[in-house]
Amino acid sequence: MQILSEARATVVLALPIIGTQLAQMAIHTTDVLLLARYSEAALGGAALGMALFYILWVMALGLSMATPAMAAQVLGRDVQDRVGVRHAVHDGLILTGLFGLIAMGILWASGPIFRLFGQPQQLIEIAVPFLQALSFSMIPTLWFVVLRSFMAALERPRAAMVLMVLAIALNAGVNIVLVFGGQLWGMRIPALGAVGAGIGSSLVNTVILIALGWVLARDAQFHSYQLLRDWWRSNALRLKAYLRIGLPIALTLGAEVGLFSIAAMLMGRLGTAEVAAHQLAMQLASIAFMVPMGLSQAATVRVGLAAGGGDVAAAARAGWVAVVLSLIFACASALTLWQFSGHAIALFLPDGTSPVFGLAVGFLAWAALFQLVDGVQATANGALRGLKDTAIPMLMAGFGYWIVGLGVAIWFGFFTPMRGNGIWLGLATGLAVVALLLVWRFQYRIRKLQA
Repeated sequence: MQILSEARATVVLALPIIGTQLAQMAIHTTDVLLLARYSEAALGGAALGMALFYILWVMALGLSMATPAMAAQVLGRDVQDRVGVRHAVHDGLILTGLFGLIAMGILWASGPIFRLFGQPQQLIEIAVPFLQALSFSMIPTLWFVVLRSFMAALERPRAAMVLMVLAIALNAGVNIVLVFGGQLWGMRIPALGAVGAGIGSSLVNTVILIALGWVLARDAQFHSYQLLRDWWRSNALRLKAYLRIGLPIALTLGAEVGLFSIAAMLMGRLGTAEVAAHQLAMQLASIAFMVPMGLSQAATVRVGLAAGGGDVAAAARAGWVAVVLSLIFACASALTLWQFSGHAIALFLPDGTSPVFGLAVGFLAWAALFQLVDGVQATANGALRGLKDTAIPMLMAGFGYWIVGLGVAIWFGFFTPMRGNGIWLGLATGLAVVALLLVWRFQYRIRKLQA
């Protein structure tokens, strides 16, 4: 009965988070759909640009994940401690804002980075201006995540989901005009291609952040935390405590997404068709991954609440229930991707005779395989964050992704006939190693707390 009750509570909390993340992914998916119809070159250039953008954005996302971990433990100890929760939110806004400014500078100067990795000049000429336009979405999206994490810690994430669903329609309408050209707010807009997609995404994410701020100000429970009160003020001790939790999470997620981004750059060395196909397959895999990612964040909150209250048995139950739920979904999504890979790719690229189409279908079969381990590693990591255990998982992720995963990808991608399929084999292998290590780590930590 306790297991069923925990599963119900996890699902209720996770569903709005999953919906929000799927909506955020849908915004980018809309851009991919539009660019795939604009030109393969625009799709390839944007894919190359997003490889760098997501390394930086996901690292900052990991930094922000200290907010729900710290806030949940504060609420587990004392549900009336509004000051402690407010400090967790404020420190998240300050540190992600600073990181966002640094990331924007890197994106504006991305050309030499791509040349260092030997990317084709024709893709660089598209990727750099695309990233410069998209860079203005960095801070709005990160602050949205921090505020959404605060709402999740209070187990009320639904409003953020509604706003993100509205953002899908707004993004589609704006970007259709900016990518292909047309009338927007009485102005004649030329076809801007990939740059238009970057501009549109930045505009929409800024609008949605403002809308979320309005919701927080109007809601009585959220308003009682007085999040606007001296939000820019902190101190060295608080920031150090936040970084002790958030920085390892940032580096862990950076290691994972960095592996995928390096994989995209490795694909770029194989050819334009390979990197475009990689982007399509990765887009579909990323959509499926939003469910275990949402379960991971729910696990952080549920485990954190139990651990903050000193209930180790409840913390263990929350973590294992989330892992099992994630594995069940992963089996279903893997089967779906495997059986309907051609139909899924056709949504983005109707021309079934294109070289990109055939490569993408093959890559998606590998994506189906690693669904089984990707969800487990994400959820186990979320459960460990609820215990404020982030440093050792960071080292485990670095080993699995960059030593095992990247090593396998380079060997099979460039020294065997597998080429792009070999790179995807490396991704699946790295994820499998990390999943095993993190599940062992959660079991070990629970046993130590029970001793």
